[in-house]
Amino acid sequence: MRKVLPFMYRTSVSAGLLIAMLLAPSAMAAEKVVARSGNVTVTQDELETFLRSLDASSRQRLVADKPMLERVVQNRLAQKAVLAEAESKGWTKRPEVAAMAREASQQMVMRSYLESISQAPQQYPSDAELQAAYDANKRALTAPKTFHVAQIFVAAAGDEAAVSKARKDAEELAKQARSGDFGAIAKARSQEPRSAANGGDTGWVSEAEMVPEIRSNVVGMKVGAVSEPIRTPNGFHVLKLLEVREAGLRPLAEVRDQLRATMRQQYEADAVQANIAQKVSAQGGNAVDKAALDSVVSSVR
Repeated sequence: MRKVLPFMYRTSVSAGLLIAMLLAPSAMAAEKVVARSGNVTVTQDELETFLRSLDASSRQRLVADKPMLERVVQNRLAQKAVLAEAESKGWTKRPEVAAMAREASQQMVMRSYLESISQAPQQYPSDAELQAAYDANKRALTAPKTFHVAQIFVAAAGDEAAVSKARKDAEELAKQARSGDFGAIAKARSQEPRSAANGGDTGWVSEAEMVPEIRSNVVGMKVGAVSEPIRTPNGFHVLKLLEVREAGLRPLAEVRDQLRATMRQQYEADAVQANIAQKVSAQGGNAVDKAALDSVVSSVR
């Protein structure tokens, strides 16, 4: 059966799309501007094109994380500023740069064409193929033990007196949280804005995702328990263990869409390679002038 690639998230724009974005003309006046620095802009159309280039999972995570999305826009703005500076100095007219641009353009055309003729059939994979891939990849589809944790965070920076005060504040908050509404206290007093807005909820995390100080406490807690303040380099964390999910094989229904997308990507990647191999085979054994090749090798030594 077809080997399935390991699951991965594509979190950055592909090299081809990045080049296309950098070489694109400046935004027209009618386009909505998302970010501006001097004469350099990032338009709504550019940002939407980038987001649509991502797989669905990465796209949803990025649009849900506004600070990260802002950093992406800022990086794009910086890239365009560098491009504008290079163009102002005639960099695009340098022969070696023009040659690289032609090569990049040819590569994008080739990749786009190969992708267009290598599309997986609409019905692929079938239910039977999905089940077979699921059965063959159970190790990769086994989720680790995870912990649903909420926190109240008290920052601790400065001298010993400031840290001591932060510790006492955290101890008092832990005491209140054990007898009161943890979520309400976290929303009102926690100094970590993102989780505070959700009543302290930090979501589900595995042991591997926790810093050692947090991990050593969480793994020994009972559901519903509130910890003593835990010191980390940034401050003190008062934790509440909300739920525990034991390690286990994720059901097919849960991973069906992700597995299907991965199988289709693998199918299309294999089809691209098969097309290239077919073109190589069609050349025959005499396509390369060995004497000319030896001359090239000698000239670059």
